[in-house]
Amino acid sequence: MELYKKNLFGLLSFLVCFSINAQNQIKVSEFLQESKIATPDNNKLYFVDFWATWCGPCITAKEHLGVLQKQFPKDLYIVSMTKENPLTVERFLERKPAELAIAIDYNGETHKEFNVTAIPDGVLFNSKGKVLWRGGAPDLKANIVAKFLKQQTSNTSLSVFFEVVTEEEDFNEEYIPKEALEIKPLSVEVEDLSVVDADNYLKLTGSLTRIVSYLAKIYKNQIVLDEGLDTNYEIYFKKPFNENENLAVKLITEMKLGINRKYSEGEGISFVVTTPRFWGTDQIDWGKNNAKYLVGDSQIKADNVSLKDIAYQLSYVLDMPIIVPDDNEISLSLHDWDFHYKFFQLMQTDLEDNFGITAEKKTVSYPVYHIQKNTP
Repeated sequence: MELYKKNLFGLLSFLVCFSINAQNQIKVSEFLQESKIATPDNNKLYFVDFWATWCGPCITAKEHLGVLQKQFPKDLYIVSMTKENPLTVERFLERKPAELAIAIDYNGETHKEFNVTAIPDGVLFNSKGKVLWRGGAPDLKANIVAKFLKQQTSNTSLSVFFEVVTEEEDFNEEYIPKEALEIKPLSVEVEDLSVVDADNYLKLTGSLTRIVSYLAKIYKNQIVLDEGLDTNYEIYFKKPFNENENLAVKLITEMKLGINRKYSEGEGISFVVTTPRFWGTDQIDWGKNNAKYLVGDSQIKADNVSLKDIAYQLSYVLDMPIIVPDDNEISLSLHDWDFHYKFFQLMQTDLEDNFGITAEKKTVSYPVYHIQKNTP
C-alpha cells in the first residue's frame, strides 16, 4: 500500500510538472530559420525579441542581439518573433540576412499574451517559461544575462520550450484590403521601405517620402515635404489598378495634400534609347511572389520590371537622379535586366551592349515635387 501511494504521488507530481511545462510553452506559428549561432539543445535562458521588418529601431536592435548571442552560444537562445506574413519576412531576409532564429507569430497569440503594444520589445525567460526580465533589446546587456545564468540550474531544448501551432487555413491568408486605398499612420520609425506586391494588393510600409518616391518611380530627393508631413505609414492599394491612374497622385489627393512642381539642376545620369535591344521576360524567372530585384554590391538583376523601375532602383544605389525617356512604351514595358552599376564605364558598356541604352553622366534638369498641406 505504501509503495502504491509513492507511485501514485510520483505520477501526480509528473503530471503536475508536465502540465506546468505545457502551459508555459511559448507558441509560434513557424520557425523560418533556427539560430546560426546558438545550439538548440539544453539552454538555460530564452529571449524572445518582438520585431517587424518595417521597424527601424528593431533592425538596429537585432545587431546588438547578434553580438549578445555570440557571447552566450550554449546557454542563451534568442528568437526574433514577428506577426508579419512569412513571405514578407522571407523577402526582407533576402535583402538583410540574419544569423538569429526567426519565428512567425502569425495570429499574434504570443504578442497578445505578453501585451506587446510597441516594438522593439523583448522578454527573457528561464527554461521553465518564467519571465526573468523584460525590456528593449538594446537594454539587455551581457552582465544581465550572466547574472541570470548563475541563478539557473535547469535547461531545456528549443523544441520543448516552443510549441509550434499550425493553422493552415489562417496561416496562408494575408490581409486583403477592402477599400481601393487604405492609409494607416504608424507611431514607430521605419528605416527602410517595405514593398509587398501581391496578386490582390500592393502594400507599402515606410516614410511618406519613400512611399511617394516608389509610386512615382523617381529619386527620393525629387520629393520635398513640408515640415511635419514626412511621417511613417502602412499603405494598401487594392488590385486591379486603373492603368491610367497615377498612384502617387491618388495617395497625395486622398491625404488632402497639394503638389507644386518645380525644376532643379544637378548631377545625374541621362538614359537615351535610340534603338532598344531590351531583353524579354524569359531571361530571368524567380517565380511568383518573389522579390523583383536583386541589388548586389556591384550588380543589379531584375525580373519583369520596366526601365522606369530600373532607373528608380539605380537612383538609390548611385544617390542621384536618373532621367529616362518620356515614351511610355520604352519606359513602362516590362523586361528582365542584369548589369553592372558600381563603375560607371562598365555600367555604360553593359547598358549599351545588352539593352541599347546610352547612359551619360552630366548636369541634368529634373522635376522636384513639393508636397504641402492644402490651404483651407
